[in-house]
Amino acid sequence: MFKYGINVTLILLISIPVLISPVAGAEFQTWSDIAMIYRFSDVLRYDGDQGIRGVLSDSDSTVIYFRPSVRYRFQPWFTIHGGIRFFQTFNDDEDNTFEIGPWQGLRFVWPKLGDYATSQYLRLEERMIWQTQGAGDFDFTLRARYQLGVRSPNYDIILKNGIYLMGSIEPFLDVERPMFVNRMRYDLGVGTKLSDAWRVQLHYLLQQGRPSASSAFTADENVLRLRLFYTIK
Repeated sequence: MFKYGINVTLILLISIPVLISPVAGAEFQTWSDIAMIYRFSDVLRYDGDQGIRGVLSDSDSTVIYFRPSVRYRFQPWFTIHGGIRFFQTFNDDEDNTFEIGPWQGLRFVWPKLGDYATSQYLRLEERMIWQTQGAGDFDFTLRARYQLGVRSPNYDIILKNGIYLMGSIEPFLDVERPMFVNRMRYDLGVGTKLSDAWRVQLHYLLQQGRPSASSAFTADENVLRLRLFYTIK
């Protein structure tokens, strides 16, 4: 297992620059956030997060956000998840925007691949966006997301508490244009447990978009994301 963990870690570390190199022309962004977790019971918990995007990068915008949410686990393999998002975006060349967006999600932990946990996550978002300058225009959109993710067991290597690896692929669908996938997100990450209350993860994300179903996806964002998790109870 030790040798296997080292091999997987090396593959992850090697793959990140390989993935970044073909999309060097895409915008580079940094995201950072902290999730606060409070367990009301064994099956019900609060796990909202808040963070900032774009400060330590060449992005044309800066985003601050707050996303309170709750989840209820019906079965070890099935969880419902819901919350609301508040996003304030400060743009360099366009009007600033403010977004409120309730959302609902279903998570299935399946299939089990040896020691690896595979999850499938379906989510619907109702997005209400206002321009906070100029004409004050309002826009409402529906967006669906499907995420296929995998997480490794913990490997007792490199750090005191070991590391675990994760990855996912996530298409975004414009519900008002049926079956039109207008965005793709690829995610590779590594995480570790700092203490009983704290965890930390470092992710590389590649995001691609397209304006129409007949267009090819083009890379538009390379993202380095730092995530902190604090369990209150």
